[in-house]
Amino acid sequence: MITLYSGLVVKQPLVESLIPEFERASGVSVVTTFEPTSVLLERIAGGERPDLLLGVAASLHEVAAEGVLDPRSIVEIAVSAVGVAQMPETSAPEDDSTEAFLEQLLNARAVAYSLSGASGLHFMEQMRKRELLDRIDERAVRFEAGLTAEALVDGRADLAIQQVSELRSVAGPHLVRPIPHELQSYGRFAIGARPGAPAAATDFISALTGEEAHRAFASVGLSAP
Repeated sequence: MITLYSGLVVKQPLVESLIPEFERASGVSVVTTFEPTSVLLERIAGGERPDLLLGVAASLHEVAAEGVLDPRSIVEIAVSAVGVAQMPETSAPEDDSTEAFLEQLLNARAVAYSLSGASGLHFMEQMRKRELLDRIDERAVRFEAGLTAEALVDGRADLAIQQVSELRSVAGPHLVRPIPHELQSYGRFAIGARPGAPAAATDFISALTGEEAHRAFASVGLSAP
């Protein structure tokens, strides 16, 4: 058995194909915890030590400097864009411009975003810089953690902001697109093992760098690093 702490950005391909295939091929079970990277880092700061950590690459290098991960084991596996999701019946912006996107946000009945994920933190920063965050928050659905597109499916929000892969991982008819380039943040995600982790942890890292993994990541909108 190996333990994996992972960000939500790769949850769908891991759960649906990559972990089951690894377990079948290796005979080793993978016990998973999925949370935003910031939440996982809080747990690690509290003394928890998984065999593997998958999250924002910069954060992994930071904890490696503290001895939590073996820096030689860290490998970048995917790049993600921040996206916006809406239901098919919701009015689309006139074009792909930043101005049209901001107008859509301000006209929405409610916007869902995460308070702990990298995408939500970036979204808040961008809206704050444009002095729009207070107006959006008057009717926002703010997630402490979890998948924001769930607020579309259950009718709480008109728009949801999160990583493209996270938006796509929620079942439903909603449409997903990247936010405009001017507002964009491309997140680089990596995986690393703790010092002294079982050999199966290294094998799992190798499995996430192969062609099968690249195809699985691409299927949810993640690019190769």
